[in-house]
Amino acid sequence: MGLFDFMTGKKKVEIADERIWLTQAAKHAGIQREVAEAVADPAGPSAVIVVAHFNDCLAQLQAAVADLDRDRVLLTCADALAGRTPTDLVADPSRSILIIVGERHPLPFHNQAVMDFAHSLPCRCRVVYHASLEDPLLKRFAGEWVQRVLRGLGMKEGNVIESRMVTRRIQKELEKVARTATGDAPATHLGLPQFEWN
Repeated sequence: MGLFDFMTGKKKVEIADERIWLTQAAKHAGIQREVAEAVADPAGPSAVIVVAHFNDCLAQLQAAVADLDRDRVLLTCADALAGRTPTDLVADPSRSILIIVGERHPLPFHNQAVMDFAHSLPCRCRVVYHASLEDPLLKRFAGEWVQRVLRGLGMKEGNVIESRMVTRRIQKELEKVARTATGDAPATHLGLPQFEWN
């Protein structure tokens, strides 16, 4: 947070609580709704950046945002964000950018790269991570039994859980994975549309 941000009481980058969905299909539908609502809001963000870490998620997100405003909705692989700032998106610094991340990378430094990108933007930014109980990371501590319990309690496919406690639990699981990981392979973009940088 810079001096100006401190004086105005506004954070430059706001990190929302993790949004947890029952299934992958519900997660992608939820992302699609969130992007569509942000683009439709005249006072909403100047752009929405939809980020994936892996090819399968990137392809699914492409399908989810295919019919939305391509001038304001950008789809990219997280690795493509490194060291780049899309200056054409922030012509009006009083507007903000919404970054929606469709998954957590199991190695924390890849997630940190998304946050570094958000902090590099010359305007306010909101970062929202989405996950589902079918994601490999969540299956490590919240298996199918959690899905069954939630359904038994009346949770519907389109409902979402937002909880700071769950976000902290995901962070702890990421730390465990980082301690035991033996390698890292880069994600590629499969030739899907990426940022057009100035």
